[in-house]
Amino acid sequence: MSNPSATFDGAEIGVPVCEGRIVVSQQDIDSFCRLMGYDDPAYGEGAPGGGMAPTSMCLTYGLRLGWEEDVFPPGAIRVGDENVYGVPARAGDTLVTVLTIVDRFVRKERKFLKYEMVTTNQNDERVCTVAFTAVVP
Repeated sequence: MSNPSATFDGAEIGVPVCEGRIVVSQQDIDSFCRLMGYDDPAYGEGAPGGGMAPTSMCLTYGLRLGWEEDVFPPGAIRVGDENVYGVPARAGDTLVTVLTIVDRFVRKERKFLKYEMVTTNQNDERVCTVAFTAVVP
């Protein structure tokens, strides 16, 4: 069962649906880099300032939150992303992601929700914003 505040009829536009907090570990960065085939010394533990997370890892912060909080209705189909990247996340950073539904509309008898996931670090600097639209049941 989906989170009721994340359904087409239950969504409150502009009101956060959920919030999550994670601490980025070097192990998380290393695992993601292995999975994606990234081999850049900037991502390593010995990099100046600590290992930097690849920008593409940004998607995992919001999506993990969405899955854990059961936000995406069964059968939802993503139809496009708009990603904006800020400061890179680094090993040891505490990240907060807030997931909000920012729009709801019907087109050609299909229901759509537009989600926005904003991730900031412990210094309140924007790490990334991921917005996407989904066709929902």
